[in-house]
Amino acid sequence: MLRRLLLACLLILPLPLAGAAGQGLAEPPQQPILRIETGAHTAPVARLATDAAGRLLASVSDDKTLRLWSLPDGTPRGVLRPPIGPAEEGELYAVALSADGSRAFAAGSTGRAWDGFFSIYVFDTQTGRLAARLPGLPAPVQHLAVSPDGTRLAAALGGRAGIRVWDARSGRPVFEDTSYGGPARMLAFDAQGRLASTAADGKVRLYDARGRKIAERAVLANARPFGLAVSPDGTLLAVGFEDRLRIEVLALPDLKTVAQPDVTGLQGEGLPAVTWASDGRGGVQLYAAGYARNEGAPQPAAATLNKQAEAPGAGGRGIRPPSAQPEAARPTAVPAAPSAALPRRFVIRRWADFGLGPAQDIAAARDSIAQLLPLPQGGLAFAAADPGWGRIAPDGRLALPPRPGTAEFRATGDSLAVSEDGMQLRFVARADLPPLAFDVASGQLGRAPQDASMTGGSESGPGIRLTQWRNSSQPRLNGRPLALGEGEFARSVAVLPDGSGFLLGTDTHLRLFDARGSLLDALPGPGATWGLALAGHGSLAVAAHADGTLRWYGLAGQKIAERAAFFLQPSSLRWVMWTPEGLFDHAASGGQELVGVHLNEGRAATPEWASFQQAYRALYAPAAVRARVSGEMPRADVLAGLRAKIGHTPLARAGEICAVLPDGSCPALDWQAAVLPAEATALRFSVLPQDRGLGLGPLDVLLNGRIAARIDAPRMVADAGGGSGTRAEATPFQAEVPLDPGPNTVTTRLYAADRALFSEGPGLELRREGQAAPPPGAGRLVVLAVGVNDYGDAARNLRYAVPDARTVVEALRTGSAGLFEGVDTTLLLDAEASREGVLKALADAARRVRPQDTFVFYVAGHGVRVEDNGRFLFLPADIGAPRSMAEAARRAIDDDALIAALARIRARDGFLLIDTCYAGQIALDSLSALGNETGRFLLAAASSVQEALDSYDDRNGVFAYALREGLQGRAARDEDGRVSALALGEYVSRRVPELAAEKRHRQNAVFRTATRDLRSFPMAQVAK
Repeated sequence: MLRRLLLACLLILPLPLAGAAGQGLAEPPQQPILRIETGAHTAPVARLATDAAGRLLASVSDDKTLRLWSLPDGTPRGVLRPPIGPAEEGELYAVALSADGSRAFAAGSTGRAWDGFFSIYVFDTQTGRLAARLPGLPAPVQHLAVSPDGTRLAAALGGRAGIRVWDARSGRPVFEDTSYGGPARMLAFDAQGRLASTAADGKVRLYDARGRKIAERAVLANARPFGLAVSPDGTLLAVGFEDRLRIEVLALPDLKTVAQPDVTGLQGEGLPAVTWASDGRGGVQLYAAGYARNEGAPQPAAATLNKQAEAPGAGGRGIRPPSAQPEAARPTAVPAAPSAALPRRFVIRRWADFGLGPAQDIAAARDSIAQLLPLPQGGLAFAAADPGWGRIAPDGRLALPPRPGTAEFRATGDSLAVSEDGMQLRFVARADLPPLAFDVASGQLGRAPQDASMTGGSESGPGIRLTQWRNSSQPRLNGRPLALGEGEFARSVAVLPDGSGFLLGTDTHLRLFDARGSLLDALPGPGATWGLALAGHGSLAVAAHADGTLRWYGLAGQKIAERAAFFLQPSSLRWVMWTPEGLFDHAASGGQELVGVHLNEGRAATPEWASFQQAYRALYAPAAVRARVSGEMPRADVLAGLRAKIGHTPLARAGEICAVLPDGSCPALDWQAAVLPAEATALRFSVLPQDRGLGLGPLDVLLNGRIAARIDAPRMVADAGGGSGTRAEATPFQAEVPLDPGPNTVTTRLYAADRALFSEGPGLELRREGQAAPPPGAGRLVVLAVGVNDYGDAARNLRYAVPDARTVVEALRTGSAGLFEGVDTTLLLDAEASREGVLKALADAARRVRPQDTFVFYVAGHGVRVEDNGRFLFLPADIGAPRSMAEAARRAIDDDALIAALARIRARDGFLLIDTCYAGQIALDSLSALGNETGRFLLAAASSVQEALDSYDDRNGVFAYALREGLQGRAARDEDGRVSALALGEYVSRRVPELAAEKRHRQNAVFRTATRDLRSFPMAQVAK
């Protein structure tokens, strides 16, 4: 309670908006903003912070997110999002945590777009909500520091604004110093409350706890001190320089130099990161890093430190690690061994014995290192531009390297090529990967064959020759200088085929020039543009950006207009593609969770967030995405229609939770718990819903990535307060979920009443006491197959649904030898496949299936898509002759009934095979939603009734034929001859259209899985 009062006090006692009197304050942009979300940073990490116990780490980045991580393992804990805007608005350059980790302070280029001044945001790390802000700052914040006793918050400001210090509990100013000749860089408190600072004016300053300056020194002539760290005993101050390979160790409090650690063997522009760290055995080491590389390591291009303007309010970060080291000299050819890791060229130097002992270099990162942060348990964490952060163990080992989750086009942008129609791309996602090809029309991604018809960008054309442009701030057009923005560097070029102009990609923009060098249009880009390719006779451009995206841009009418974006996660080859309007498509193996919609609220309000996965039914539209790339005009702004919904999706809070034991008792757990009793069989818990205007839909509970329960919305009850202010509140959702052996991950999703959107509810990851992993051993293969030929009406009867069901069962049975301990099959044909019969068989399977089993559900017959809500209906044998769609929906098996039935089936591995015929060929979007909401692998085919009347081989339909081929070994196999679910799905989705085309028909298939961590499983084994 006290903490809440202090945060409230901070909120109502903001700094005055100096010079803002009488100015009208705007609000953050209200239009939806599409953002990438990979579970990690997508731009260089600028700063780190930890709580006093060393259990929680916070990181901030140019990608406009603050992320929380568990230490020491680096498990993600949450994402905190500030209000954001165009260009740099919302980029975070600084972070600090309170000692108990309950509050996170974050700042950077924050708030100026609407306030005219910058702000520090204060987040509650438990709820993820924006609790307060400190507005009115004249320049961006470069660094934040909290005093060891938690009472002071200090900020280093850009421009010449100096430093400011507040009472961290109330937000009241304590002192400031504005007599700086350049941007303040970093700050460090000692145990006595003294505060040291560095600045680009060359000076190191020291203040006492009351703010009185007690020492000031220009340590090294014409050099810019940057990083600093107070030694554990409080007697020494280590200072690193952004423009020198040098470390100065100063005495406190007089700032006299007492040591200069040896930097022999290092190359690079500077060592702006420095710290002291414990070795866990009583010893203290000095560490430094930044742009340092070992002698002999390949060097990046020189003179590429991309300085932002240092005037107040103009940025003032000084160094920008993301583009400071473009490494243009890196080869763009793919290494011979695709599995070879990119080298970690950037090192951290470690000196033993307080910096006086011998040096050791730790190869730590592939790009520059912005900060070193000591950890309470020993060792350190470091922020890198890879992007990512890493950890050095107390003994100096690299315990956790940065783990970028994006493509890295900086070294491979020149490989980008595009077909003339813009529908096929060839690119290299990372220097250690082979070239890939992506076909927009088919959604296929694979190894790229050489194709001379695909073209990239060119630096010359009719009457145009660009020189001295690569990684340069002064490119030349036909020998004449070409004007760019201050501190802006060119990274890529593409001359239009007819010589009418050219496109230039820079750190910040795409710029379209005419043949004389006059600027026609400029569009801010999502980071540097490392590669360009042209199509459509120069009317279409594709760009490779630093955020890992490939984007299509139309160039009509001397304007640049984005058409679509493509993002690939290199580690899993999942991809997602979307239009500026928010419509999207994704890979068969997933990807819908990789992009979402950010919605600002007020200047001091927490933004809303919904991933494409959460808005799947509303935004999934593959055909519209393909049409947009081809140049069709966009449909009405779908995101604008979702704005009110996303901002008002119901919220779900954690209620009570306990672990069910065999004796029926249920000892209480904490939602933050990581361990549960070894004998626990289930979790029993409640979730507290909050309706924010859209009504309450069902609550889904997912166990280990698959749906385990769908619970209908509870009834609404009147608040006990009564009177005219009475408000309706929902009673809690109650759930009991059986647990799998070994570790269990539980997540929840709460839908709005129309089920177009869901919000993420509480979740937890649990391991049993004494168990580190699931038990080994395979379970059974359990198959439920349904086939309906006879609908009692010659016009609707089918010929091959029944034989297809038999064929699939037999193919699964044959392929199961050696993989499963047994096969359990249930086959429902014609009259047996009534609505009651199918649901009863699913209920029986729920009772029989164990967590270690693999469950396959195959259904063949008629399907219907309800046009007004997009829901899928399977027509059972007893559907009869309904007179309306409403009556058909009551008699059919809808996707809600299927999801609820599948939720009760505990198999860790599951595959849904949907082979349905429609009274007219329709899109498979509604079936994809079924896969998205169950977390199961889903393979579905859709054909018209007329096509279904024909078979491929006079025995089976196309879908069943392709399934049999795949299970018999036509799909990809591993070295042991096993066909995985992933390989089977990819094969059948590719094979079905081929087989249909042979019969002069059109039939499509989709393969989908909605789990974030792609985990395949064997389906068949073929003799080698």
